[in-house]
Amino acid sequence: MLETIDTLESSTDTVVYALDETSIRTESNNRASWSEVGAAPILEKNGSHKGINIVGSTCIFNNHHTVNDIYPSDKSITSEEIKTHMEYLLEINPDKEVVVFLDNARTHTSMAMQEFYIKKKSKLKLIFLPKYSPDMNPQENVWNYLKAKLFRPASRSSVYELISDVKDIIDELNSNIDRIRSLAHGRSFLV
Repeated sequence: MLETIDTLESSTDTVVYALDETSIRTESNNRASWSEVGAAPILEKNGSHKGINIVGSTCIFNNHHTVNDIYPSDKSITSEEIKTHMEYLLEINPDKEVVVFLDNARTHTSMAMQEFYIKKKSKLKLIFLPKYSPDMNPQENVWNYLKAKLFRPASRSSVYELISDVKDIIDELNSNIDRIRSLAHGRSFLV
């Protein structure tokens, strides 16, 4: 399989990200509700099943920030989208080694991705998390935060409204380094 590093040290020459994907629908996700005793809660649904898929990475040491690529839900996340996302991480960190924590999803371990990793191995190091361990991936906390902030009891009218809301929350998150640190700081997951 691919080579990973034994020791991870934070430095000015290295940037460390946690990467994961998620999907969000325009319909309300029933995270919580209330109603009068004896009455069922009413949640608006539009039945459209439209939404978005997101590839996201959060820097978990030093310069905390999150980077996201948003796609319509009819566009599946494939190895090509993961490759594009990782190329962008390399592009925004031109003089640094980029280390990425990620799960063993097929889109991360495909033959095309292995070839990509080999070509970029001088600048890109990967640490694959154990299978079925979302609790070890700091990006999961970012997704939970995003989905909690997106919650409302009514459906969104369009995918564009959903994308706008997601971008607003991500912008707010990127302007609040302490919030990102509280959600995804590496020491909370790696010690």
